[in-house]
Amino acid sequence: MRHKPTPKALTYAKAILATFFWAITFIWVKIALEVYRPYEIVILRLALAAGLLFTIMLLTGKWEKPAPRDMLRMMFVAFCEPFIYFIGETNGLMYVSSTLGSLVISTIPLVTALMAWLLLKENISGWLFAGLLVSFAGVVIMAMSSTDLSGTLKGMMYLGLAVIGGTFYGITIKPLTHRYNALTIVGWQNLWGFIYFIPVFLFNDAAHFFSMQHQLKPLLAIVSMCLCGSVGAFMLYTGVIREMGVIKSNLFTNLIPVYTVVLAYFILGDKLNLRSALGLLITLIGIVVSQIPDIRKLRRG
Repeated sequence: MRHKPTPKALTYAKAILATFFWAITFIWVKIALEVYRPYEIVILRLALAAGLLFTIMLLTGKWEKPAPRDMLRMMFVAFCEPFIYFIGETNGLMYVSSTLGSLVISTIPLVTALMAWLLLKENISGWLFAGLLVSFAGVVIMAMSSTDLSGTLKGMMYLGLAVIGGTFYGITIKPLTHRYNALTIVGWQNLWGFIYFIPVFLFNDAAHFFSMQHQLKPLLAIVSMCLCGSVGAFMLYTGVIREMGVIKSNLFTNLIPVYTVVLAYFILGDKLNLRSALGLLITLIGIVVSQIPDIRKLRRG
């Protein structure tokens, strides 16, 4: 399937909106976790997202049948994210501090850049490399607002698994973005993710889920996570990967902790200290620095 080039400004808007959607899901996760367990939340999100996307495909006639080889690739995409990433992050944060967890997860753009350079032969310009480092430094400063760096080897191994999942998600999905529309890719990603999580859910949380008293507020939070995170963010981000490449698009994920800090300040009443504000500013500067060549092109155009 051939795709018309997307205007640069629109691609940037998609990247910014996708990361905002992912960030706001953290607020809804806190609401959902008051009643539901992590695997209950993810299984509901994926089931709702897959059902919605396949219904849209059927109703709009945008159904695309992936080639067998591409279906295997889609299975691996879903295995990387959400499956491996979620299991690694969720279990890892049980054994390490949130500060250390944030630091480990924030290495994903750097690791992804290295792997995309090695495997996909993507170019890393001087501006892009500088932006990666500056943005990473900003995220580190935000994470270091707390000095608790406690953790266990088991927790670090789980988080390492999350980094691997997040890295190879971008590496694996890029070729698919040039052959299929985002609806097809994200629909199958959610369906295969749902299938992977079924045995995990049945083993860990099924008994609790089917015997508990369900509540409307956390259920609405899960529906919101599905629409904004599992559907909206991934649909937008898939197009961003196609237009920008893996390295540049992954750099924008450093906006997620920026949004999270700001949203937590305004919605949850969390305090914003000087170190967090400084880290936020440095992260934004890093992202802008990485895009300077494209910004110059936009100004000339």
